[in-house]
Amino acid sequence: MNSVRTTKVDWTGDNPFIYLKTDPNGDWSSLSLYFRIAASEYGRGEAILVLENPYQQEDKSAVRKCLTDNLPLAQYLVNHFVCHFGLFRKAVALNNLEYVADASFKTEADYPHRHICTAHSASTNTSVSLIWNDLGDPFAVALPPEESQTGEHEMFAIFQTAGSASVTVNGQALPGNTVARDFLNRVAQSAALANSESWVQAK
Repeated sequence: MNSVRTTKVDWTGDNPFIYLKTDPNGDWSSLSLYFRIAASEYGRGEAILVLENPYQQEDKSAVRKCLTDNLPLAQYLVNHFVCHFGLFRKAVALNNLEYVADASFKTEADYPHRHICTAHSASTNTSVSLIWNDLGDPFAVALPPEESQTGEHEMFAIFQTAGSASVTVNGQALPGNTVARDFLNRVAQSAALANSESWVQAK
């Protein structure tokens, strides 16, 4: 296979995730993603997306927010990628997602013990932190289109699974814990860093 790709790179950057359950045998209680995009047709930018109770359409008490510093980029990522990601395909809570476009971001790391990404919106006085603990060794993944989430891209990334993880909104932790699951030919907790993630059009 030719090692040089001539098709379009839709975006490249980081895309770590944290998925929590309050009942290990039940549905996911929250799905959270962080994007730090280095290059795309919408430019650079960051976003933190939190979907609490993702499979229920209406829940006024649930957090359904996307904090970002580049609104067109965040909307593009949600509409063209997130909605195709496996656990998000049936996440009707995306229909009620609130975008907050004035977020600032901070990353703190005590590698490999803890990694924290925080978004803060001054206009809504909202802070969201995604926290990964006890990171494992990095491993590389190259997925062909038939195995990628969109089915239309090759996906390349470096993953580091976490031993545990949590999400806080205004200092209060969302309910639930990570759970063990099958993940890229291994069993790992449902949270990981995804660095140097790149989505390259297959055609």
